[in-house]
Amino acid sequence: MRNKWKSVLPVFLLIGLQACTSSDRNGRDHETTKMTDALLDSTQKAQALTADVGLNGDEKVFTISAATGGRMEVELANLAIKKTKEKSVKEFAQMMLKDHNMINQELSAIANQKGLKLPEALPEKVAADLVMLNTLADRAFDVQYMRMMINDHEQTIQLFTDGSHIADNQLRGFALKTLPTIQKHHQLAVEVGKRLNIDNRNNGDDVLGNSPAKVEKK
Repeated sequence: MRNKWKSVLPVFLLIGLQACTSSDRNGRDHETTKMTDALLDSTQKAQALTADVGLNGDEKVFTISAATGGRMEVELANLAIKKTKEKSVKEFAQMMLKDHNMINQELSAIANQKGLKLPEALPEKVAADLVMLNTLADRAFDVQYMRMMINDHEQTIQLFTDGSHIADNQLRGFALKTLPTIQKHHQLAVEVGKRLNIDNRNNGDDVLGNSPAKVEKK
């Protein structure tokens, strides 16, 4: 009998350990009430909730949201550099490309250390917005691009402000260090927008400002 218990005891211990691990993970995964996750689509939200890493839900949502936003900024900047003829817009886009490439690399390194897989593609809506933006030219492109930059950085400031209060020391430090850069980007985007006489920013629901009253045709 004693030998029998010796043989089954490790099984019970393993089951108990798995149950505790599952319970701990569920507790972490459902702590997502504090973070702004407007950039996440349903697939990415599911990825954030189910990723079995030592981060709580808010930390995973912050990391994936920041990575998604950073990837979007790089793609938008590359597009703007190629299409714009406006010096102030091109200079802004070049700054965005340089800064966000560095930010993205740092965040990717942190995510790798945590074992968190970052999205390899943009959400469908963001990808569709990029396609729409690519159809515009000249002033129409410049105005829509800078509208996006103003609106996106308002959201990103909130994201990184939230991130500056999360528990993980490394991610919190990254958010605190990066927030001033995001705030600078927003300030400069507003200044470029003023030079372009943008007076009807979108409200966030129409990211590109593509409603008939907002699209520039000139």
